[in-house]
Amino acid sequence: MTKQKFTREQIKRISKNKNVSRCGAYSVRYAKQFKLQALRQYNEQGLSAVEIFEAAGLDLRLIGIRTPNRLINQWNAALRPEREHETPLHKAKIAHKRIGRGRELRNLKAKVAYLEAENDFLAQLRAGKRK
Repeated sequence: MTKQKFTREQIKRISKNKNVSRCGAYSVRYAKQFKLQALRQYNEQGLSAVEIFEAAGLDLRLIGIRTPNRLINQWNAALRPEREHETPLHKAKIAHKRIGRGRELRNLKAKVAYLEAENDFLAQLRAGKRK
């Protein structure tokens, strides 16, 4: 996989964004304030990485469509302490915090629909056995 090389015009365009501290031919450095704000929005508010970068005015066609997800994961890992002693319950609580209200609601609705379909299927099976 080759790294994309930015042209001078692209470097100027990217550097104009207030959330970028430096842009070179092969890399973009983001302001510390933006990194912390992005992590807060991702972890606490449940926004997607792409939504965060687009709202910050960063052109994903220039920096790469997969870059936001990669960077958010990288920044999260850098701030996360070692968690070898973590319990499954603790992991579930962390995952629950990361899921935004919208995503959580969609997931719960999907689970309810699945369980209702399962109940209907089991009821039909029971009705068939009684005859």
